[in-house]
Amino acid sequence: MTFYSALLPPARATGPGPVMVAWRMSWLVLLSGWVGLVLRGCWISGLLAGGACILTRQLLPLPVALPLLGGMHLLLALNAPDLRQWELRLRGYQTARGVYATDPKAALLRWMDRNRSHPLSPVS
Repeated sequence: MTFYSALLPPARATGPGPVMVAWRMSWLVLLSGWVGLVLRGCWISGLLAGGACILTRQLLPLPVALPLLGGMHLLLALNAPDLRQWELRLRGYQTARGVYATDPKAALLRWMDRNRSHPLSPVS
């Protein structure tokens, strides 16, 4: 089971309900680095990491730059949930109690079941 933290949209938002962020390493970010962060919706941290990768490759010789870039991919992959939560909080999302579940849909259903009094939960 994976822990999913719930982030509630701002009061002014009319879109879908809470966003469930899985607290595990991101394989997409591990394999593709900063591009994976951008694909996950983390624009700010993805572009900052992309700039750091480009500078590392341009300023250091290739035998030194490759291990550093590999380490950067690993570091970004391990911290991808934190980065995603940070960017969602910048957009106005509020953190709520999380749940353990096997996938995001099950996590959302479990969160809605535990928070029946919340305005985003279905009325029973």
